[in-house]
Amino acid sequence: MDIRQLEYFTELAKTKNFRKASENLHLSQPALSKSIRLLEEELNTVLIARTNKSFELTDTGEALLRKAVFLLQQFHDIYKTIEDVRLSNQGEIKIGIPNILGFLCYFELICEFQKKYPGIKIAVSGEGTKDINAALMAERLDLGLGMLSENVPIPKDLQVIPLTHDYGVMAVNTSKSYSELDSISIKDVKDENFVLVNEQYLLYDDIMQLCMQAGFTPNVTAKSSQWDFLLKMVESNFGVSILPRPLVEKNPLPHVKALTIKEGFNWDIGFFVLKNRPRTHAMNKFMQFTVEYLEAHREFRYVYYADTSVEWNGDWNSKESRESR
Repeated sequence: MDIRQLEYFTELAKTKNFRKASENLHLSQPALSKSIRLLEEELNTVLIARTNKSFELTDTGEALLRKAVFLLQQFHDIYKTIEDVRLSNQGEIKIGIPNILGFLCYFELICEFQKKYPGIKIAVSGEGTKDINAALMAERLDLGLGMLSENVPIPKDLQVIPLTHDYGVMAVNTSKSYSELDSISIKDVKDENFVLVNEQYLLYDDIMQLCMQAGFTPNVTAKSSQWDFLLKMVESNFGVSILPRPLVEKNPLPHVKALTIKEGFNWDIGFFVLKNRPRTHAMNKFMQFTVEYLEAHREFRYVYYADTSVEWNGDWNSKESRESR
């Protein structure tokens, strides 16, 4: 039994005439008769008492008609419900956003999004990219925003959609002699104490990899998930740190200088979503709004298309890994 058979049966019960029902359904009369016969065979009952002069539903036919009318109404309500959601922008999204991104602009972004789409509810959790990925895998989150790292593999069940490109800087105290420079090699600070974000952030892995490639293991004297604590540590001359450029520039401190790292240090952000899980209308609205907001506010060096068909392949220099405006 399928929904079409129920539609044929209810139309026939309404018209009480095979010819008229066939015309209304734009169906041949033999095809309609066959459909009703197959329905009777499947239910192992006679639905219509057929005679030359009359058309009457049997008791089982009357029972099926009552249920069929209800089911057809429910079935057509599905389309109405979906359309209502699409047009009225209803829904709910659970998003993971690292605290660093929240400070930069994402909390303001979410406020603006809710003003535009008041019917879409958003629940935000502030976590590092590793925790966000774990929550996505467990389906506790619908969408994640996080750092893309060439040193940490992406779980195979997750898709990453490139969003922004920027870089990290060396935050140093202005009392250091090299603070007069505009750029510095990581090797030049190998003897300094380092104050870093903790291991829940991919930024930590990339910093450790950068130092190891330069031939040393940094002396990490403090770790924290709070970026403002790290900047205060640098300002108090307890060590140097590597942090995202937009973060340091948006939070200027009188005794902290941001130096470009000569070896280069990418700080790239993308959307993380679970593969093979349909993205809701609300999620697509948020992703589209995010790109438009970031382009308008210019917090980052570069904003990419949030092209949901493009996956990040670990190489920002590859044209296939991104779409640019």
